[in-house]
This record gives sequence, structure tokens and C-alpha cells, in this order.
Amino acid sequence: SHPLNALRLHNTLWRLSMANRDTWWTQFLHEYYGNESQIDRMVEWAWSNDATFSADDTTLLCAITLAWFLTSSNRRLRDHSTKGLVFLLQNRPSVLRELLTKFHGVNDPYVAERLYAVAYGCALITADKTAIAELAKLVYALVFKDNKPPVHILLRDYARGVIERSVAMGCLPSE
Repeated sequence: SHPLNALRLHNTLWRLSMANRDTWWTQFLHEYYGNESQIDRMVEWAWSNDATFSADDTTLLCAITLAWFLTSSNRRLRDHSTKGLVFLLQNRPSVLRELLTKFHGVNDPYVAERLYAVAYGCALITADKTAIAELAKLVYALVFKDNKPPVHILLRDYARGVIERSVAMGCLPSE
């Protein structure tokens, strides 16, 4: 409930155009990532076993921040944040669904693409059929339901992968 938590960061960054966001947020990430900064510590924490013991609301706040790290032009930071999100959310399907919903319509293709990569990674790891079915239904609703999927081919492929995983596990009918 701190006024400067990840929800405030999300609301601030969400309202900005990519150009305006890049002038300060992406520059901040560029300057501080890799220097044993709070950015490095958050990514490392997401990969740690300590993260598995956090409450869902704490996990969501961390996931929101990690998702905004995906705006970086630094591929290493994007890759580590993506992997951190998969590790953090693989056993928290409700938090993953909330994150996808919160970022639906984000104006940055890096963020959207990587969040669906995270969803696909989590779908491949989990054996919980109910969680996979619920995730697949949400992904379908957000990406394909209106028959106007995003142009971004990797995003569509990751989203399709989530749905196909659900069908392959017998969670959803194949029609």
C-alpha cells in the first residue's frame, strides 16, 4: 500500500508514449542495470527460491516492475527479466492472469511479446490442467477472440502455444 510502489510506477509508465518513456525510464534501466543496482537485485530475487515464499500481492508488484524492465533495449535485461517472470509466476497462475490483463493494450511491442512468452513458458512448465485451461481461455480472449490478432508474429505464436498446450493436455476441446 506504499504510495510509490509498483502500481504507481505502472500507472506512470502506462500513460506515456514510448518516446517519452524511453527518454527517462529506459535510460534509467540502461544506466543502472549491471551495476549491482536495485534492478539487478530484483531480477536476481525473482530467480531465487526466496521469491517462491512471497505473498501473491508482493509477487504481482514484483512482476509488474519486471514487466516494465522489458522496455529496455538491453537484450540481456529483457532475457533475464523474462526468465525471472517465468520462475516467479510458474506456480502462480492467478497472478500471471492478472499481469496479462493489467498489461493488455500496452503500447510497447517488447513488453507485450515477452509477457506472452512468459505465459507460454509457464504453460509448458505447469501440469495443473485447471490453471492451463484458465490461462488459455484468457489468452484467447485477449489475443484472438475479436478475430483481429496483433500483427506481431512472435506474440501470436506464444499465445497460440499457450492454447495448443491446453488442448494437448486435454484441458480444452480442439475445436
